[in-house]
Amino acid sequence: MSGNLLAKWIIGKAEKSEAYRAGTLTGMKHPKPDREMIKAAGGLPELIRQADELEKSGYIRTEKSNLGADMKKIYYSIDVIPKLCEKEGIEDPRKQQLRYIKQIEQLRAEVQGSFLEGYYDEIIRRLELGEIVKSPDMEDVDFFRCLNAVVNLKKSLWMRVFSAAVLNDSKRFKKDYEKKVVKVLVRSPLYEEGMTDDEILSVHGILSYAQVMEWKGPLLYKLKGGQEYIEDKAREKEYEIDTSQNQYGTVINSQTLERAFPVSIKGVQRIVTIENKANYEEMKYREDTLYLFCHGFYSPKERIFLKRLMEVAEGEIQYFHWGDMDMGGIRIFRFNKKNIFPKLKPYKMDREAFQEALERGAGIPLEEKKKEKLEKLNAGELEELKKCILEKGVEIEQEILLAENAIAEN
Repeated sequence: MSGNLLAKWIIGKAEKSEAYRAGTLTGMKHPKPDREMIKAAGGLPELIRQADELEKSGYIRTEKSNLGADMKKIYYSIDVIPKLCEKEGIEDPRKQQLRYIKQIEQLRAEVQGSFLEGYYDEIIRRLELGEIVKSPDMEDVDFFRCLNAVVNLKKSLWMRVFSAAVLNDSKRFKKDYEKKVVKVLVRSPLYEEGMTDDEILSVHGILSYAQVMEWKGPLLYKLKGGQEYIEDKAREKEYEIDTSQNQYGTVINSQTLERAFPVSIKGVQRIVTIENKANYEEMKYREDTLYLFCHGFYSPKERIFLKRLMEVAEGEIQYFHWGDMDMGGIRIFRFNKKNIFPKLKPYKMDREAFQEALERGAGIPLEEKKKEKLEKLNAGELEELKKCILEKGVEIEQEILLAENAIAEN
């Protein structure tokens, strides 16, 4: 190792000192040479030689004995550390801390009004106290770039497209940053206990699977796309599409979802979100009901579409969610109520429905890990269902009830 090893040892001590990094350490230091210092310098003769070199340059003062053959103490002022850093070409730990604080303040300014402000405030507090922040890695600029990009996303993107746009590498986000970013996104108000990584990213607009919206019911929507010319002036075409004729359901893909605007749900008295595909498919078309397939946690595009749907609703409409009678079903209900339908009520997810399902032989044993998580979960309106699951030690999936019906019909 080149340079003055004793100087590096002194700098290392400052680097490990939270008080120095915080800018509150002052005064003099006068360490006695010990095994650690002597080893760091490369032995006692080297320590004495290096100390003499620093003393001649005015950085430290020494106290020797045995005609200069032994070193009793080294004296240096805290004020000399920045000069030692400059001499050795090392970033001063205090200046580094201030650089990190400025960096995080700039990142925080980019996400004003989002939950990330609190995350960055916490990091700044740790830095101001002089803490050496290792998680997150303060030098990993690409991590922070990914994090802010997710929160500031204006429209949903495929994960590999997002990775290419932010990191100039379509595979790097998945490889290096997905887990790290998800670890922070659990702080988001969109997070529900037990979400998978894909679900967490999806509700924030990073997609790893195809997005479609499915419904059954008399929904009229307007679709924008293509161009038409009126009096030699180009404008975007608009089409109105009436899905009431699709008695067995309507499916639109991600591109259509972006350009679709609900116009009317005339005659609809209730909207029902259904968690599982088989149960959704079994529902018969009704002119007074709009059935929405809820594959899990709705993505940003889907949430925008559904909020627009609420805006065109006429009269007093009832909102219901029918899902699995398990922890996942409880979480999805809470998510939909909090983020889309404030008046949402559970459907067939009460004690009576649970007991009826048990009597018909339904039920999957509740795993111990799930039980511990469920006990801590705030179930809100589904607290009674939570109690049933914990009391009986089983969960019930919607499809099981369909299977029971199918067997009975045969």
